[in-house]
Amino acid sequence: MNPAQAAERLGLGQLLDAPLLLKDDEQSPVWKAVTDSGSWVVKIAQPWGDFWLAMAAQAGALEAAAWEIGVAMPEPRSTTLGEAGLWRPIGDGAYARAVRFVEGAHPIAPTSEPLGAWAGGLVADLARCAVPADPTVDGDYRSNSPEEWEEWFAQAERLAVLSAEHVRILKLSVEQAEAMVEDQQELWRSKLVMHRDIRHQNVLTGSDGLVLLDFDAAGAQDPWWELVFTAFGLAGFGRRSEVPERRIVEACLSGYVAAGGAVGAVDESAFTGMFTGRVGTAAWQLWMACGHRGGSPEYQAGFARTLRESVGAMAVMLKAMPTWATWLKA
Repeated sequence: MNPAQAAERLGLGQLLDAPLLLKDDEQSPVWKAVTDSGSWVVKIAQPWGDFWLAMAAQAGALEAAAWEIGVAMPEPRSTTLGEAGLWRPIGDGAYARAVRFVEGAHPIAPTSEPLGAWAGGLVADLARCAVPADPTVDGDYRSNSPEEWEEWFAQAERLAVLSAEHVRILKLSVEQAEAMVEDQQELWRSKLVMHRDIRHQNVLTGSDGLVLLDFDAAGAQDPWWELVFTAFGLAGFGRRSEVPERRIVEACLSGYVAAGGAVGAVDESAFTGMFTGRVGTAAWQLWMACGHRGGSPEYQAGFARTLRESVGAMAVMLKAMPTWATWLKA
């Protein structure tokens, strides 16, 4: 994947220096390109299936709409939507996209209460974009068949990706996620396109304030579920099962309400998006760790580590959701 070729195809102008690799991902590298039109972050991706185009189109629609209403974010190279949203074909089946490079630093989770309140308001702003989710687009938190899961569990144990205890917890998590989705069918079918990845790693603190990054995971989500995911992530609950700080959750909720966000159910169903999203992420990590999407042995081993962390986080959530739901009632 050639970043210079991508910069040329995206119309970024004349390169002034060799592109700098910012994220060394075998399948989706990220570069900084300095050209006569400024500094850009260039992403390159090789689609992993036909459904990728529709997923990217939805994500691009939200990103373009967010830019139009003034959300604090890097300027996209273009807001003209194509078949893959803001991604453009660059040859050999690859796609690329670019946004202005923003200088800044990522906050550390748990974040501050002001940042939590800002993020809550941001979720409300994105909901006001009212980009409808296409229920036919693959990539939603869809369920896989029991036969598929059993095949993947067996393979994960055989390859020592997961222990028997990890598999037991993941099985319980899959069952819980499916029950939560089944219980929320009507709400599930009326979701909007939301960011789905507002966490401290996707926020920059720059000279002009806070900026939201990376809309690539955007997809179908209920805004209230988005708020819950955002609040608990910024409060410190991540892959490594840290205990979230209630004050950050409450600050995020306050910012959301102050910005006109609609409050949903304040019981365990509020965690539907957060929990089923984790199960969906675990499925992706399992596929990558077992070699279903290619990659080097080292690349696959990295996914195996994050998968085990994800399973640990789901075990914590299974126990903690009743308590966490009481925080939302405040």
